[in-house]
Amino acid sequence: MIKKIILLFIIFILISGAVFAREQERANNSIVVGVGLVGVELSYERMFNRYLSAVASVSYTELIFMNEFTASGKGRFYPFGGIFFMELGVGYTYGKGVVGGIADMMLALLTFGWWLTQIEEDDIFRTGGLLIQPGIGWKIGGKTPGLVMPISMGINFKRPLKDGDIPDFMPYFRIGIGYSF
Repeated sequence: MIKKIILLFIIFILISGAVFAREQERANNSIVVGVGLVGVELSYERMFNRYLSAVASVSYTELIFMNEFTASGKGRFYPFGGIFFMELGVGYTYGKGVVGGIADMMLALLTFGWWLTQIEEDDIFRTGGLLIQPGIGWKIGGKTPGLVMPISMGINFKRPLKDGDIPDFMPYFRIGIGYSF
């Protein structure tokens, strides 16, 4: 009789463990709106596991003489499986970066403002091209469904598509707020 009670007790423990077992719920998707001092970004992130994810993003950055629109796909690597990440993106960019903005400012200064009246019609420093986007950041939250706050910084490197255009770059720093599900 004692053996039957112990056997039934073991069976009940196994059944109750299977019935009441819950899987750890992890958020695999994030939609984020990131805002910096001089720009805005909308992104979607899909987590494959704790260490790797893919991100699609669209951003606009505006400085004094510089502005840039980017659309890119990024791969993120979380080396410790947690908050810190490194990313590398590839995409398309259109606009003026730091080199084009400095050239615009210098021409405006050297021509006593005449250049500013000419750039409305034909802006020779505004170009489109291939975008390489390395960066680092921290993603606070996101392991469970709910709010997430990514902080990222990096540099957009532009390789113009036309011959004769100069390569350019634009730094960025963004703090985002979003939702993981």
